[in-house]
Amino acid sequence: MIILVLIAATLSGCNKTISKEDFIIKEKDLIPESLCVDSRTGITYVGSTYKRKIIQITPDGNVTDFFPQETNGIWSLVGMTLDEKNNILWANTAHANEVMPLINPDTSRDWMTNVTAFDIRHKRIIQKYALNESKAFLNDLTLIPNGDLYVTETVNNKIYKIDKDDDELKLFLEPSGFTFLNGITYSEKLNTLFVSSQQGIISIDLKTKKYHLLKTNENINAKSIDGLTLYNDYFIGHQSTKVSKFYMNNEGTLITKSEILDTGKEFDSSTNGDVANGYYYFIVNSQISSGADYERRTIKPVDSLENVIIRKIKL
Repeated sequence: MIILVLIAATLSGCNKTISKEDFIIKEKDLIPESLCVDSRTGITYVGSTYKRKIIQITPDGNVTDFFPQETNGIWSLVGMTLDEKNNILWANTAHANEVMPLINPDTSRDWMTNVTAFDIRHKRIIQKYALNESKAFLNDLTLIPNGDLYVTETVNNKIYKIDKDDDELKLFLEPSGFTFLNGITYSEKLNTLFVSSQQGIISIDLKTKKYHLLKTNENINAKSIDGLTLYNDYFIGHQSTKVSKFYMNNEGTLITKSEILDTGKEFDSSTNGDVANGYYYFIVNSQISSGADYERRTIKPVDSLENVIIRKIKL
């Protein structure tokens, strides 16, 4: 069940009041990692790592299973993005106990990862693009206007691409010197990918494949960002207990300032979000770390978990 809650809040360090709308999901053991929003319908799709399914939330708060648990062998849902033009939901799915020990203790099936294309009109899987590496984890992904898809791989720190013309998952770039590649987004103005890493945000020119770390003004921490979205002149980035805006200069070389978009005691491994119609939708408390029992390679008892909060906030 979903409960709608309207909140007016003044963030610490900010002088403005922001309006929030919360969707409270009582299915505590979802352990969601990612979501995407259909700007045409207002439907929010949320991917579950533990239940291995996709749920949908309507604007009035109704929740249903969109792809039920383990449909056609779906593994844990990780990054997701929506191609509204072609009605395709793109998602990274993975079975990787060392990264997300939430599925089961059977390590003989460990380290499988792929990109899956879902048809949202007919609720079916169109195609799976397997990454046949002995140890890999496809994490986040972004679709650019020409239809090409770019995907981060976190274990080996690589970026893959599904070209709309040849329709295959291929290595695009292995940026040296950067670790734990995670969030990814695209600037059409600069024709540039931006990828988060433990060292900060990497800028990658799509034409030349040249890359560099974005510089930051003093006291700005742009390291270890999870979900990364570019909106207008700033990034939206998740750092577990807060979601922040990171403003970039016109040349795309420097992060000039940052400010907290949202934070609070309810935050617990806030992982990912999506922009639609001037709002930011995001996962407040995935519990992907606190909810895991690493010794048993599963989640903690359901009664020790919290209701899942999906938040909508005006930008």
